[in-house]
Amino acid sequence: MPRENLIQNINQHQPKNKYSKLDDLNIDLAMNKTKEYLEQRFLKEEISNFIDGNYYFEIEKHIEISFMINNIKSTKIRAEFDTTFLNNKIKPDGGVLFLRKQDDPLYKKILLITEAKRQGTNDLRKKEGKNKQATGNAIERLGKNLTGIKAMLNHEKITPFVCFGWGCDFASNEKTVLAKLNVLNEFYYLNKTYIFKTDGNSDHNYFSPVSMYFREEKWEVDEMYAIMKEIAETSLRYYIF
Repeated sequence: MPRENLIQNINQHQPKNKYSKLDDLNIDLAMNKTKEYLEQRFLKEEISNFIDGNYYFEIEKHIEISFMINNIKSTKIRAEFDTTFLNNKIKPDGGVLFLRKQDDPLYKKILLITEAKRQGTNDLRKKEGKNKQATGNAIERLGKNLTGIKAMLNHEKITPFVCFGWGCDFASNEKTVLAKLNVLNEFYYLNKTYIFKTDGNSDHNYFSPVSMYFREEKWEVDEMYAIMKEIAETSLRYYIF
């Protein structure tokens, strides 16, 4: 790549990287608020009688491929696995919230997986008098993680995943990008909370829509928290009550 093109390529990603770091910070804050809410609601207040002191909540920044495969293996409904990449892991932007047990280190139930994707710098480029660029690839990165997550949770009745996307690529007039998201979410609605698998006619024929919130405007911490705590609390009730 010619030097001037390389410099241009680096510069065009600087605004995106700056905002992405802020997104990570905000979704981390929302995730920690969700954990604190569950601790207060279920471990300290009136529902504490239903959950003994053996349970606790834990946030991790990644999910090991070995854990994902073992999670499927434990169901005994699938026999074939490519274990070449057992040492790899996926790293959702906001991490993973687990339900754990003090007396059972193998007990790890997923309550919430969160992603935050910013895509699009054409609004900034327009202000700078630059030409419009093609849309980015945040959706492709999202799709990679989501495929593995759905496989891991295929046997469960819930898929507690949410992605918050923002940027000019997700504006209402960007039909091509929104259409890609629609396909990724199995033709279910965007900007709607889905937790339980739905439709279908047997335990293995249900669809797995997930919560995918996309818009042009930036997501604030409290907005994400309101959605995340609903998903996490529903997941907890699914596993415990």
